[in-house]
Amino acid sequence: MNDSTLELIQLNLYQFTKKERTLAQYILDDPLRVIQLTADKIAEETGTSKAAFIRLCQKLGYNGYSEFRFALSRSLVATVPQSGEDPIKQITNTYSQFILQISSMVAMDQVHSLAEAIVNAKRLKLFGINRTALSAHQLRMRLGRMGFDAETVNDAITMVDVVEYLGEGDVCIVFSIKAMHQTYGSLIPEMVARKTKVILITMTPNNRFSDIVSQMITLPFISKSSSKTFYDDQAILFVFNEIILNEVARLSQP
Repeated sequence: MNDSTLELIQLNLYQFTKKERTLAQYILDDPLRVIQLTADKIAEETGTSKAAFIRLCQKLGYNGYSEFRFALSRSLVATVPQSGEDPIKQITNTYSQFILQISSMVAMDQVHSLAEAIVNAKRLKLFGINRTALSAHQLRMRLGRMGFDAETVNDAITMVDVVEYLGEGDVCIVFSIKAMHQTYGSLIPEMVARKTKVILITMTPNNRFSDIVSQMITLPFISKSSSKTFYDDQAILFVFNEIILNEVARLSQP
């Protein structure tokens, strides 16, 4: 859609039902929070229903929540370069704006809880596949310099072996941008069953693991911001790692 999603909502408020207006106002009041929540959670927080929210999305011209969410993200941070715009300024401004979104999408108590889990872990594993393995590796290297032992696991076969000996007191941080079921569909439930604390760092809030992991943190999804401009989500993950490390360092002070 060419129009800003928020402008579209504002222009159509008059034709919404009472429940839809409640949802619309919730979105207008805090659009960044909407991006990080599931449709079920939005319905719960507004005292409405998931069906009412989906109807609202469809009235606005979207197929459902996922399409609406990505459109809302695009409208909040315009990433398509304007004709004649300095590409250096355009790219750095876009990354800056997405990095600034982290503070609106992640609460400090979430960071504190994650850092506490790292500090108190009996064994600490960091899972990542392909490009997210870089984020897991970066966190491991930085934690090692601070005196914390962690293992990065970056292939599915080794992950299966590792999961078999994890248990209570162990912590596994999973970096997965889309929280793909085909990759972690059996691994995460198995770790949960073994009472391993699983922390999912993702950019896709509406996933199959959100209700079973010990903690889920949702970050801005920069690569989904535009179909014409290509950005790398790892930059966002690297910055969030620095936030984690800062809190780990604070908790480790004597």
